[in-house]
Amino acid sequence: MPDDLPDLPEPAPFSVLLADAQPLMRLGVAALVDAQADMHVVAQAASLDALQALLARHRPDLVCLDIALLDPQPAERLAALRHGQHACRVVVLTQRAGEEDIYRAVCAGADAYLFKDSPAEELLQGLRTVHAGGRYMPPAVAARLAARLHGGVLSQREMQVLEQVAAGHSNKRIGLAFGISDGTVKSHTKRIFHKLGATSRTGAVAIAVQRGLIAL
Repeated sequence: MPDDLPDLPEPAPFSVLLADAQPLMRLGVAALVDAQADMHVVAQAASLDALQALLARHRPDLVCLDIALLDPQPAERLAALRHGQHACRVVVLTQRAGEEDIYRAVCAGADAYLFKDSPAEELLQGLRTVHAGGRYMPPAVAARLAARLHGGVLSQREMQVLEQVAAGHSNKRIGLAFGISDGTVKSHTKRIFHKLGATSRTGAVAIAVQRGLIAL
């Protein structure tokens, strides 16, 4: 048997499509990714239209995107990216840290969810894990997702009442807006307090904002 075996070719680096409206963010992530031997940035998109066009052209192994780029229907559009005509694996890299934002993204098919202030090593680990077929939620994200899963889910009517409460409207005005009695509004408010773990209208609004249920 010969002592020298032929060198096996190195596996080709996997391709990443970056999608973020912030040029400096794209530049920084691209520099980080391209400095790795096992991955490279194949294209960059600053808008949803550009993302869709580049996705069809390059067919990347995965997309790393800020979910804000998918507004005003981030969950629906993320699901379309994940399972649509040009289906791909998706790593979310965003500033949105609300429990509801994370929950909806994961339900829509996000394979990883990271914050933009995450350490570089965490992002690289997330990209590699997703490319290998896994899912990646760092501890900070996993904790917020767990809090959302253990909390009560507000009904559509309760969400509507919560939004009115956040706007500073009285029970009477809320009742008139939805054609219901003050007593019914109070019942909805009590259930909202219970599900959010709040003891006051102000507390309920603060918790809802923190979770990403509403925006002020």
